[in-house]
Amino acid sequence: MDFLRKWDASVERGAKVRLLREHALTASTVRRWREARASGELTASMVTTAERSSHRMENRDRAELARLRRENEALKKKVAQSEAAQQILGKAFELLEGITSSSEKSPEIPPTLMSADEYAQWLKQHKLS
Repeated sequence: MDFLRKWDASVERGAKVRLLREHALTASTVRRWREARASGELTASMVTTAERSSHRMENRDRAELARLRRENEALKKKVAQSEAAQQILGKAFELLEGITSSSEKSPEIPPTLMSADEYAQWLKQHKLS
């Protein structure tokens, strides 16, 4: 009701637009209020409902949004760290797998360090004798 009085009193250029912005309302909302007032159907609850429009954020909502954004950033960092750890573990697994498979074979001693019997056996294994 008070808003409509201010609306009617606004005669300067841009005053009504400024009033709409201050209250986060649209021109169509004010038009509906004026039509309802003219027909006698305007109630205080219509005004309070519109003033709590979805376009306006209360401080509590802003604080919640800021908290959620911080939490989101922290979770993104955590996911990135987890993915990096997963890659490192995958590489370590491949390395250990390679070490295990190479240790299953008999260690290769250079032929120059082998005894005569070992050298003869080595020649047979490599089908060189």
